[in-house]
Amino acid sequence: MSCSRTDLEEKVLKEIRPTSFQIKILEKFSSIIKKKLNYCMKKNNIEGLVEEVGSYAKGTLLNDKWELDIFVLLKNKNDIWINNNGKDFLLSCLNDFPTIIKYSQHPYVTVSYMGLEADVVPTVYVEKPRKKGMGVERTPFHTKYINSKLNNCQKDDVRLLKSFFKGLSIYGAESHIEGFSGYLSELLIAYYGSFFETLKHISDWKDMVYIDIEGNGDKETLIKKYPQSKLIVVDPIDPYRNVAAAVSQRSISTLILASKLFLKKPSMAFFHKFSYNIRSNIDAPLLLTLGHGNYYNYPPTDIWGKLKKITENLEIKINELGVGIIKSSYFTNESNLIAIGFLIDRDTLPKADIMEGPNVYDDINSISSFIKKRLDEGGIVYIKNNKVYGGRNKKIKDLTNFVNSIIIESGIKFNNIVETRIYNNFDEIDIKGEIKEWIENSFYSVPAWMVDI
Repeated sequence: MSCSRTDLEEKVLKEIRPTSFQIKILEKFSSIIKKKLNYCMKKNNIEGLVEEVGSYAKGTLLNDKWELDIFVLLKNKNDIWINNNGKDFLLSCLNDFPTIIKYSQHPYVTVSYMGLEADVVPTVYVEKPRKKGMGVERTPFHTKYINSKLNNCQKDDVRLLKSFFKGLSIYGAESHIEGFSGYLSELLIAYYGSFFETLKHISDWKDMVYIDIEGNGDKETLIKKYPQSKLIVVDPIDPYRNVAAAVSQRSISTLILASKLFLKKPSMAFFHKFSYNIRSNIDAPLLLTLGHGNYYNYPPTDIWGKLKKITENLEIKINELGVGIIKSSYFTNESNLIAIGFLIDRDTLPKADIMEGPNVYDDINSISSFIKKRLDEGGIVYIKNNKVYGGRNKKIKDLTNFVNSIIIESGIKFNNIVETRIYNNFDEIDIKGEIKEWIENSFYSVPAWMVDI
């Protein structure tokens, strides 16, 4: 099949498309695991099917992902059995392999062997997804649907789109990314037809975007169900579900801008294998908190979710103290380290709080109450235009102690003292390794695709 592509797209595809060797290795790995599982089910008189799902099974895998998704669809079992026994059953079947227990809606097992990984997920066998069933029930149907909708050219278009999303750091539906999942990438290509057409249409997105490939969704119902979503993509397998529910306004805005810039001036820097950041000369302080704990004992989504909530809460409180936040970010290696950072416009707190009071035309009792409170605090009151204002000494004197105490009380467990510091600029930061890289990319640099315009 001949595919119409630009030279740039072909160059990118050569770098991101799996090689025939990689496919053969994954095929062999998959075959070994499936044989193990089928033998184990037969031995234990358990009926079911073992199916490949996900990007590998759909032919949309990127070559930096040496991994598989394998579902064990168990017949005559219910959700309770899956939750209580599914993990142990898989572990008994795969006991010849190094395994890791992971968590989503219920526990599943990751087989890790010589650089290869396979997520093996137990679920109930169903003829079609149940309305109140487990979310994973949809996955095998997603795989069949995409394989029925996309030809080989379009599967390469999906690879280009995934790489584009990864280059913009908006690939993945996880809470710390709030971006575009692999399945959503596939649906966008199925809807718009190609990588180029997808970017062309995205560059024209405005307000709320509604996409319904099969025409089986109820727009009014979905808008009510997902009031915060600016992008609704109806799941062809479950028309009551918005595949784009996790996508934030920031991710949508990033994608719209990047699509416009790419169409104006295509560049390899938009794609993840070629993306890089350019150091900024901004001389702003960084408020940084580091903490250590045994985070490998918790589902990664829980840790990322807590960090997100703490960061959003702190951003509000820091702003209320009179410190402007240029940018915020958070990080965990999902093992033993967490970090929360704020690029701020000053490294010291204002000495006083200024409060806007009532209008001089208001009731005298409310005015008197405001004046009395300010004077009782040892502050001052004054009139500006037609309003009464008050000034008082700031109760919180030290920003780092304030942030430290909130994080310690946040519910995240630590092995030792949490440390919050203010660094006056990037060159002053004396931290090495993954944290330094995260700091540079998150606070003191600009993506190359935004620079060469």
